[in-house]
Amino acid sequence: MIARRHVFHIGGYDPISPDTQLARFRKSLGTFQNTWGVTASATGTPDVREVSAAWPAQASGPNWHTDITYEMLRWDDLINEDHSRGMVSRLGAAFVTLGNWLVTGTLFRFFYSSWKYAGFFLFSYLWIAAFAAAGAVVGIGLTWLLGMTGAAAWIAALVAAATVFTALLQYYGWRKPINHVFDDWIFSREYVYGQRPKMKARVDEFARVLVARAQKADIDEIVIVGHCLGAALVMETVARALKLDPDLTKHGPTICILTVSATIPKFALHPSGTSVREASKLVADTPAVRWAEYHARDDVISFYRFDPVTLTRIGRHDREGRPNIRRVQMHDMMGREQFKRYRFNFMRIHYQMVMGNQQRAPYDYCMVLCGPLPFDEITAVGGGVTRFGADGALLAPGNSSQLQAGASVNAA
Repeated sequence: MIARRHVFHIGGYDPISPDTQLARFRKSLGTFQNTWGVTASATGTPDVREVSAAWPAQASGPNWHTDITYEMLRWDDLINEDHSRGMVSRLGAAFVTLGNWLVTGTLFRFFYSSWKYAGFFLFSYLWIAAFAAAGAVVGIGLTWLLGMTGAAAWIAALVAAATVFTALLQYYGWRKPINHVFDDWIFSREYVYGQRPKMKARVDEFARVLVARAQKADIDEIVIVGHCLGAALVMETVARALKLDPDLTKHGPTICILTVSATIPKFALHPSGTSVREASKLVADTPAVRWAEYHARDDVISFYRFDPVTLTRIGRHDREGRPNIRRVQMHDMMGREQFKRYRFNFMRIHYQMVMGNQQRAPYDYCMVLCGPLPFDEITAVGGGVTRFGADGALLAPGNSSQLQAGASVNAA
Protein backbone atom coordinates (compact mmCIF):
# COMPACT_ATOMS: atom_id res chain seq x y z
CA MET A 1 0.00 0.00 0.00
CA ILE A 2 1.29 3.47 -0.88
CA ALA A 3 1.69 5.74 2.14
CA ARG A 4 3.61 8.60 0.47
CA ARG A 5 3.50 9.61 -3.18
CA HIS A 6 4.99 12.54 -5.10
CA VAL A 7 3.09 13.64 -8.19
CA PHE A 8 4.64 15.72 -10.95
CA HIS A 9 2.16 17.20 -13.42
CA ILE A 10 3.17 18.62 -16.80
CA GLY A 11 0.19 20.19 -18.48
CA GLY A 12 -0.47 20.83 -22.12
CA TYR A 13 -0.37 24.09 -24.03
CA ASP A 14 -2.50 26.01 -21.54
CA PRO A 15 -1.09 28.85 -19.39
CA ILE A 16 -2.59 27.63 -16.13
CA SER A 17 -1.30 29.47 -13.06
CA PRO A 18 -0.50 27.61 -9.82
CA ASP A 19 -3.54 29.14 -8.09
CA THR A 20 -5.83 27.99 -10.90
CA GLN A 21 -4.31 24.51 -10.92
CA LEU A 22 -4.72 24.22 -7.15
CA ALA A 23 -8.35 25.36 -7.38
CA ARG A 24 -9.04 22.74 -10.07
CA PHE A 25 -7.34 20.05 -8.02
CA ARG A 26 -9.39 20.91 -4.93
CA LYS A 27 -12.59 20.79 -6.95
CA SER A 28 -11.60 17.38 -8.29
CA LEU A 29 -10.88 16.14 -4.78
CA GLY A 30 -14.39 17.19 -3.76
CA THR A 31 -15.84 15.10 -6.58
CA PHE A 32 -13.45 12.27 -5.67
CA GLN A 33 -14.84 12.21 -2.12
CA ASN A 34 -18.44 11.99 -3.29
CA THR A 35 -17.76 9.29 -5.87
CA TRP A 36 -15.58 6.95 -3.81
CA GLY A 37 -16.74 7.66 -0.26
CA VAL A 38 -13.25 8.76 0.81
CA THR A 39 -11.87 11.80 2.60
CA ALA A 40 -9.50 14.00 0.59
CA SER A 41 -8.14 17.53 0.84
CA ALA A 42 -5.38 19.85 -0.34
CA THR A 43 -4.73 22.50 2.28
CA GLY A 44 -2.53 25.56 2.44
CA THR A 45 -1.11 27.71 -0.32
CA PRO A 46 1.20 26.53 -3.08
CA ASP A 47 4.96 26.86 -2.77
CA VAL A 48 5.48 28.73 -6.04
CA ARG A 49 8.80 28.85 -7.86
CA GLU A 50 9.76 29.72 -11.41
CA VAL A 51 9.95 26.09 -12.51
CA SER A 52 7.34 24.49 -10.27
CA ALA A 53 4.59 24.96 -7.71
CA ALA A 54 3.85 22.36 -5.04
CA TRP A 55 1.32 21.71 -2.29
CA PRO A 56 0.46 18.86 0.08
CA ALA A 57 -2.68 16.74 -0.14
CA GLN A 58 -4.11 13.82 1.78
CA ALA A 59 -6.61 11.08 1.08
CA SER A 60 -7.93 8.33 3.32
CA GLY A 61 -10.49 5.60 3.80
CA PRO A 62 -11.42 3.52 6.87
CA ASN A 63 -8.28 1.38 6.56
CA TRP A 64 -5.81 3.45 4.56
CA HIS A 65 -4.17 6.87 4.39
CA THR A 66 -1.98 8.40 1.68
CA ASP A 67 0.02 11.62 1.83
CA ILE A 68 0.62 13.28 -1.52
CA THR A 69 2.83 16.10 -2.68
CA TYR A 70 1.41 17.50 -5.89
CA GLU A 71 3.94 19.49 -7.93
CA MET A 72 3.11 21.12 -11.22
CA LEU A 73 6.12 21.63 -13.45
CA ARG A 74 5.53 25.06 -14.93
CA TRP A 75 5.87 26.51 -18.40
CA ASP A 76 2.87 28.84 -18.29
CA ASP A 77 5.19 31.85 -18.56
CA LEU A 78 6.50 30.61 -21.91
CA ILE A 79 2.97 30.08 -23.22
CA ASN A 80 1.98 33.61 -22.15
CA GLU A 81 4.95 34.94 -24.12
CA ASP A 82 3.49 33.28 -27.21
CA HIS A 83 0.07 34.76 -26.53
CA SER A 84 1.51 38.28 -26.59
CA ARG A 85 2.39 38.11 -30.31
CA GLY A 86 0.41 40.29 -32.73
CA MET A 87 -2.30 39.20 -35.17
CA VAL A 88 -0.21 39.53 -38.34
CA SER A 89 2.74 37.66 -36.82
CA ARG A 90 0.45 34.88 -35.57
CA LEU A 91 -1.33 34.45 -38.90
CA GLY A 92 1.91 34.42 -40.82
CA ALA A 93 3.54 31.83 -38.56
CA ALA A 94 0.35 29.74 -38.50
CA PHE A 95 0.26 29.48 -42.28
CA VAL A 96 3.96 28.66 -42.36
CA THR A 97 3.07 25.78 -40.01
CA LEU A 98 0.23 24.64 -42.27
CA GLY A 99 2.55 24.65 -45.26
CA ASN A 100 5.21 22.75 -43.32
CA TRP A 101 2.74 20.11 -42.14
CA LEU A 102 1.62 19.63 -45.75
CA VAL A 103 5.07 19.57 -47.36
CA THR A 104 6.51 17.17 -44.77
CA GLY A 105 3.45 14.90 -44.97
CA THR A 106 2.74 15.30 -41.26
CA LEU A 107 -0.88 16.32 -41.81
CA PHE A 108 -1.49 13.19 -43.90
CA ARG A 109 0.03 11.07 -41.13
CA PHE A 110 -2.43 12.72 -38.75
CA PHE A 111 -5.30 11.58 -40.96
CA TYR A 112 -3.92 8.02 -40.91
CA SER A 113 -3.36 7.93 -37.16
CA SER A 114 -6.43 9.90 -36.03
CA TRP A 115 -8.76 11.67 -38.45
CA LYS A 116 -10.38 13.43 -35.50
CA TYR A 117 -7.08 14.93 -34.48
CA ALA A 118 -6.43 15.99 -38.06
CA GLY A 119 -9.78 17.77 -37.92
CA PHE A 120 -8.69 19.49 -34.72
CA PHE A 121 -5.54 20.67 -36.50
CA LEU A 122 -7.61 22.18 -39.31
CA PHE A 123 -10.15 23.71 -36.91
CA SER A 124 -8.63 27.20 -36.68
CA TYR A 125 -7.78 27.33 -40.38
CA LEU A 126 -11.42 26.61 -41.22
CA TRP A 127 -12.47 29.53 -39.02
CA ILE A 128 -10.03 31.77 -40.88
CA ALA A 129 -11.44 30.56 -44.20
CA ALA A 130 -14.96 31.32 -42.96
CA PHE A 131 -13.94 34.84 -41.87
CA ALA A 132 -12.32 35.46 -45.26
CA ALA A 133 -15.44 34.21 -47.03
CA ALA A 134 -17.64 36.44 -44.89
CA GLY A 135 -15.43 39.43 -45.72
CA ALA A 136 -15.57 38.62 -49.44
CA VAL A 137 -19.37 38.41 -49.37
CA VAL A 138 -19.67 41.73 -47.56
CA GLY A 139 -17.16 43.41 -49.90
CA ILE A 140 -18.79 42.15 -53.09
CA GLY A 141 -22.28 42.85 -51.76
CA LEU A 142 -21.36 46.39 -50.76
CA THR A 143 -19.95 47.30 -54.19
CA TRP A 144 -22.99 45.75 -55.88
CA LEU A 145 -25.42 47.73 -53.73
CA LEU A 146 -23.50 50.95 -54.41
CA GLY A 147 -23.33 50.22 -58.11
CA MET A 148 -19.55 50.57 -58.17
CA THR A 149 -17.44 49.24 -61.04
CA GLY A 150 -13.83 49.16 -62.15
CA ALA A 151 -10.81 49.80 -59.93
CA ALA A 152 -12.87 51.70 -57.36
CA ALA A 153 -15.09 48.66 -56.87
CA TRP A 154 -12.08 46.38 -56.37
CA ILE A 155 -10.49 48.72 -53.84
CA ALA A 156 -13.74 49.20 -51.91
CA ALA A 157 -14.39 45.45 -51.88
CA LEU A 158 -10.90 44.68 -50.60
CA VAL A 159 -11.10 47.32 -47.86
CA ALA A 160 -14.52 46.08 -46.73
CA ALA A 161 -13.41 42.45 -46.82
CA ALA A 162 -10.25 43.19 -44.81
CA THR A 163 -12.24 45.20 -42.27
CA VAL A 164 -14.79 42.41 -41.76
CA PHE A 165 -12.06 39.75 -41.58
CA THR A 166 -10.07 41.71 -39.00
CA ALA A 167 -13.15 42.48 -36.90
CA LEU A 168 -14.25 38.83 -36.84
CA LEU A 169 -10.77 37.64 -35.89
CA GLN A 170 -10.46 40.27 -33.17
CA TYR A 171 -13.84 39.32 -31.71
CA TYR A 172 -13.62 35.54 -31.98
CA GLY A 173 -9.84 35.03 -31.83
CA TRP A 174 -9.70 34.16 -28.14
CA ARG A 175 -13.34 33.11 -27.76
CA LYS A 176 -13.23 30.07 -30.08
CA PRO A 177 -10.15 29.83 -29.27
CA ILE A 178 -8.51 30.36 -32.65
CA ASN A 179 -5.47 32.32 -31.46
CA HIS A 180 -4.66 29.79 -28.75
CA VAL A 181 -4.76 26.85 -31.16
CA PHE A 182 -2.61 28.71 -33.69
CA ASP A 183 -0.03 29.43 -30.98
CA ASP A 184 -0.07 25.74 -30.07
CA TRP A 185 0.71 24.70 -33.64
CA ILE A 186 3.37 27.37 -34.07
CA PHE A 187 5.03 26.17 -30.87
CA SER A 188 4.89 22.57 -32.07
CA ARG A 189 6.58 23.34 -35.39
CA GLU A 190 9.29 25.40 -33.75
CA TYR A 191 9.87 22.78 -31.06
CA VAL A 192 10.47 19.89 -33.46
CA TYR A 193 13.00 22.04 -35.33
CA GLY A 194 14.85 22.91 -32.12
CA GLN A 195 13.81 26.57 -32.30
CA ARG A 196 12.52 26.82 -28.72
CA PRO A 197 15.69 27.04 -26.60
CA LYS A 198 13.80 28.33 -23.55
CA MET A 199 11.53 25.28 -23.62
CA LYS A 200 14.45 22.91 -24.06
CA ALA A 201 16.17 24.55 -21.09
CA ARG A 202 12.96 24.27 -19.04
CA VAL A 203 12.74 20.54 -19.76
CA ASP A 204 16.34 20.20 -18.55
CA GLU A 205 15.27 21.90 -15.31
CA PHE A 206 12.28 19.55 -15.03
CA ALA A 207 14.67 16.60 -15.34
CA ARG A 208 16.91 17.94 -12.57
CA VAL A 209 13.90 18.41 -10.28
CA LEU A 210 12.83 14.81 -10.92
CA VAL A 211 16.31 13.44 -10.26
CA ALA A 212 16.64 15.38 -7.01
CA ARG A 213 13.27 14.09 -5.77
CA ALA A 214 14.08 10.48 -6.61
CA GLN A 215 17.46 10.67 -4.92
CA LYS A 216 15.89 11.75 -1.61
CA ALA A 217 14.44 8.21 -1.40
CA ASP A 218 11.87 9.16 1.26
CA ILE A 219 8.65 8.26 -0.59
CA ASP A 220 7.08 5.12 -2.03
CA GLU A 221 6.18 6.26 -5.51
CA ILE A 222 6.73 9.09 -8.00
CA VAL A 223 4.03 9.55 -10.65
CA ILE A 224 4.77 11.89 -13.57
CA VAL A 225 1.56 12.94 -15.30
CA GLY A 226 1.57 14.24 -18.86
CA HIS A 227 -1.64 15.70 -20.23
CA CYS A 228 -2.04 16.51 -23.94
CA LEU A 229 1.15 18.13 -25.29
CA GLY A 230 2.61 17.74 -21.81
CA ALA A 231 2.91 13.99 -22.46
CA ALA A 232 5.66 14.63 -25.02
CA LEU A 233 7.42 16.88 -22.51
CA VAL A 234 7.20 14.07 -19.96
CA MET A 235 8.97 11.74 -22.39
CA GLU A 236 11.81 14.21 -22.84
CA THR A 237 11.95 14.99 -19.10
CA VAL A 238 12.21 11.36 -18.04
CA ALA A 239 14.66 10.52 -20.84
CA ARG A 240 16.95 13.35 -19.76
CA ALA A 241 16.60 12.36 -16.11
CA LEU A 242 17.68 8.81 -17.00
CA LYS A 243 20.76 10.21 -18.72
CA LEU A 244 21.56 12.52 -15.80
CA ASP A 245 21.19 9.65 -13.34
CA PRO A 246 21.37 6.12 -14.83
CA ASP A 247 20.34 4.82 -11.37
CA LEU A 248 17.16 6.90 -11.31
CA THR A 249 14.96 3.84 -10.80
CA LYS A 250 17.15 2.35 -8.04
CA HIS A 251 16.90 4.97 -5.29
CA GLY A 252 13.73 3.57 -3.75
CA PRO A 253 10.65 5.30 -5.16
CA THR A 254 8.97 3.52 -8.06
CA ILE A 255 9.08 5.82 -11.10
CA CYS A 256 5.73 5.84 -12.91
CA ILE A 257 4.42 7.70 -15.94
CA LEU A 258 0.76 8.45 -16.61
CA THR A 259 0.00 9.91 -20.05
CA VAL A 260 -3.60 10.93 -20.70
CA SER A 261 -5.23 12.66 -23.68
CA ALA A 262 -1.68 12.46 -24.98
CA THR A 263 -0.42 14.01 -28.20
CA ILE A 264 3.07 12.50 -28.35
CA PRO A 265 2.51 11.55 -32.03
CA LYS A 266 1.97 15.22 -32.89
CA PHE A 267 5.75 15.55 -32.59
CA ALA A 268 6.81 11.99 -33.29
CA LEU A 269 5.00 11.84 -36.67
CA HIS A 270 6.92 14.85 -37.96
CA PRO A 271 10.15 13.95 -39.80
CA SER A 272 12.07 16.33 -37.51
CA GLY A 273 10.51 14.97 -34.31
CA THR A 274 13.61 12.88 -33.61
CA SER A 275 14.11 14.00 -30.00
CA VAL A 276 10.58 12.98 -28.98
CA ARG A 277 10.81 9.66 -30.83
CA GLU A 278 14.14 8.86 -29.19
CA ALA A 279 12.94 9.93 -25.74
CA SER A 280 9.78 7.80 -26.03
CA LYS A 281 11.82 4.79 -27.10
CA LEU A 282 14.27 5.23 -24.23
CA VAL A 283 11.40 5.35 -21.73
CA ALA A 284 9.75 2.34 -23.36
CA ASP A 285 13.05 0.43 -23.23
CA THR A 286 13.39 1.04 -19.47
CA PRO A 287 11.09 -1.56 -17.88
CA ALA A 288 11.75 -0.27 -14.35
CA VAL A 289 9.82 2.87 -15.33
CA ARG A 290 6.13 2.02 -15.21
CA TRP A 291 4.10 3.63 -18.00
CA ALA A 292 0.35 3.61 -18.59
CA GLU A 293 -1.47 5.61 -21.27
CA TYR A 294 -5.23 6.09 -21.36
CA HIS A 295 -7.22 6.60 -24.58
CA ALA A 296 -10.81 7.80 -24.90
CA ARG A 297 -12.75 7.63 -28.17
CA ASP A 298 -14.67 10.82 -27.45
CA ASP A 299 -11.57 12.91 -26.80
CA VAL A 300 -10.84 14.32 -30.26
CA ILE A 301 -7.76 16.22 -29.04
CA SER A 302 -5.71 13.04 -28.71
CA PHE A 303 -4.55 10.01 -30.66
CA TYR A 304 -7.07 7.25 -29.94
CA ARG A 305 -5.87 3.66 -30.44
CA PHE A 306 -2.46 4.75 -31.66
CA ASP A 307 0.80 3.56 -30.11
CA PRO A 308 2.99 6.56 -29.18
CA VAL A 309 6.22 4.55 -29.48
CA THR A 310 5.74 2.30 -32.52
CA LEU A 311 3.49 4.93 -34.19
CA THR A 312 1.09 2.27 -35.42
CA ARG A 313 -2.63 1.69 -35.05
CA ILE A 314 -3.67 -0.78 -32.35
CA GLY A 315 -6.71 -2.96 -31.72
CA ARG A 316 -9.86 -2.26 -29.76
CA HIS A 317 -8.78 -3.99 -26.55
CA ASP A 318 -6.58 -2.91 -23.65
CA ARG A 319 -2.99 -3.77 -24.40
CA GLU A 320 -0.10 -4.75 -22.18
CA GLY A 321 3.22 -3.39 -23.36
CA ARG A 322 5.37 -0.30 -23.28
CA PRO A 323 3.23 1.59 -22.52
CA ASN A 324 0.24 -0.33 -21.18
CA ILE A 325 -2.60 1.18 -23.19
CA ARG A 326 -6.05 1.36 -21.63
CA ARG A 327 -9.28 2.36 -23.35
CA VAL A 328 -11.84 4.23 -21.27
CA GLN A 329 -15.31 5.58 -21.95
CA MET A 330 -16.13 9.16 -21.03
CA HIS A 331 -19.77 8.38 -20.30
CA ASP A 332 -18.64 5.79 -17.73
CA MET A 333 -16.52 8.40 -15.99
CA MET A 334 -18.89 11.38 -16.22
CA GLY A 335 -22.31 9.78 -16.12
CA ARG A 336 -24.57 9.71 -19.15
CA GLU A 337 -26.48 12.92 -18.38
CA GLN A 338 -23.35 14.99 -17.85
CA PHE A 339 -21.73 13.37 -20.87
CA LYS A 340 -24.69 14.40 -23.04
CA ARG A 341 -24.40 17.95 -21.74
CA TYR A 342 -20.72 18.23 -22.65
CA ARG A 343 -20.57 15.82 -25.59
CA PHE A 344 -19.61 18.51 -28.10
CA ASN A 345 -17.65 20.69 -25.69
CA PHE A 346 -14.35 19.22 -26.84
CA MET A 347 -12.17 21.07 -24.33
CA ARG A 348 -14.35 19.96 -21.40
CA ILE A 349 -14.18 16.34 -22.56
CA HIS A 350 -10.42 16.68 -23.07
CA TYR A 351 -9.89 17.88 -19.50
CA GLN A 352 -11.99 15.15 -17.90
CA MET A 353 -8.86 13.00 -17.92
CA VAL A 354 -7.30 15.28 -15.28
CA MET A 355 -10.45 15.77 -13.20
CA GLY A 356 -12.35 13.74 -10.64
CA ASN A 357 -14.99 11.35 -11.98
CA GLN A 358 -18.69 11.62 -11.22
CA GLN A 359 -18.93 7.82 -11.37
CA ARG A 360 -16.62 4.99 -10.36
CA ALA A 361 -14.75 3.82 -13.43
CA PRO A 362 -11.56 1.88 -14.25
CA TYR A 363 -9.74 5.18 -14.66
CA ASP A 364 -10.04 8.03 -12.18
CA TYR A 365 -7.35 10.72 -12.11
CA CYS A 366 -7.71 11.32 -8.38
CA MET A 367 -7.69 7.63 -7.47
CA VAL A 368 -4.48 7.02 -9.43
CA LEU A 369 -2.75 9.97 -7.75
CA CYS A 370 -4.26 9.90 -4.28
CA GLY A 371 -5.37 6.33 -3.64
CA PRO A 372 -3.42 3.67 -1.71
CA LEU A 373 -2.91 1.17 -4.54
CA PRO A 374 0.48 1.01 -6.27
CA PHE A 375 0.58 2.30 -9.83
CA ASP A 376 0.72 -1.17 -11.38
CA GLU A 377 -2.45 -2.19 -9.56
CA ILE A 378 -4.54 0.95 -10.02
CA THR A 379 -3.69 1.11 -13.74
CA ALA A 380 -4.37 -2.59 -14.33
CA VAL A 381 -7.40 -3.57 -16.40
CA GLY A 382 -10.45 -2.73 -14.28
CA GLY A 383 -8.61 -0.17 -12.16
CA GLY A 384 -9.98 0.25 -8.66
CA VAL A 385 -13.66 -0.45 -9.31
CA THR A 386 -13.67 -3.76 -7.41
CA ARG A 387 -11.07 -2.75 -4.83
CA PHE A 388 -13.01 -0.17 -2.80
CA GLY A 389 -16.15 -0.53 -0.74
CA ALA A 390 -19.02 1.94 -0.59
CA ASP A 391 -17.37 3.58 2.42
CA GLY A 392 -14.03 3.97 0.64
CA ALA A 393 -12.41 1.04 2.41
CA LEU A 394 -9.76 -0.92 0.57
CA LEU A 395 -10.95 -4.45 -0.18
CA ALA A 396 -8.94 -7.58 -0.68
CA PRO A 397 -8.44 -8.59 -4.33
CA GLY A 398 -11.41 -10.55 -5.64
CA ASN A 399 -13.60 -9.54 -2.69
CA SER A 400 -16.15 -7.66 -4.82
CA SER A 401 -19.06 -9.08 -2.82
CA GLN A 402 -18.24 -6.46 -0.18
CA LEU A 403 -18.57 -3.51 -2.53
CA GLN A 404 -22.11 -2.53 -1.60
CA ALA A 405 -21.79 -3.45 2.06
CA GLY A 406 -18.62 -1.44 2.38
CA ALA A 407 -16.85 -4.15 4.37
CA SER A 408 -13.11 -3.76 4.55
CA VAL A 409 -9.94 -5.70 5.11
CA ASN A 410 -6.96 -4.83 7.23
CA ALA A 411 -4.73 -3.28 4.61
CA ALA A 412 -2.35 -1.62 7.01
